[in-house]
Amino acid sequence: MSSQDKAWESLRGLQILLVEDDPLICLDLESSLSEMGAVVVTSANVAAALQVVASSALDFAVLDFELGRETSEPIAKAARERQVPFLYLSGYDQEDERFRRWPGVAVLVKPISAVMIARRIREIVGGRP
Repeated sequence: MSSQDKAWESLRGLQILLVEDDPLICLDLESSLSEMGAVVVTSANVAAALQVVASSALDFAVLDFELGRETSEPIAKAARERQVPFLYLSGYDQEDERFRRWPGVAVLVKPISAVMIARRIREIVGGRP
């Protein structure tokens, strides 16, 4: 089995919050992450995502950093308080000043494949089922 094949089942059973305000990107990532075995809940804004974080048993969150006029930082804070690991998706790289308040948090630069996102999620959760 190739590493690409393994990636397609690498998220089996993980409950993942995907916060993305671009509907096409959100649909594509939701579909791909689901095909890899994850149970994906999506949100396009901070308020809805905060409700999911507060009321769900999440294993991970994938957060688009900029959501229109707001950022996903309140979601990241809530996730951290609930000990839910997360990463940021952004058009900016990890060295950008936006991420100075988030040392140690992975920043993946868009565009990026769902396989690369899955690999990073697996690295961060450390193989947790």
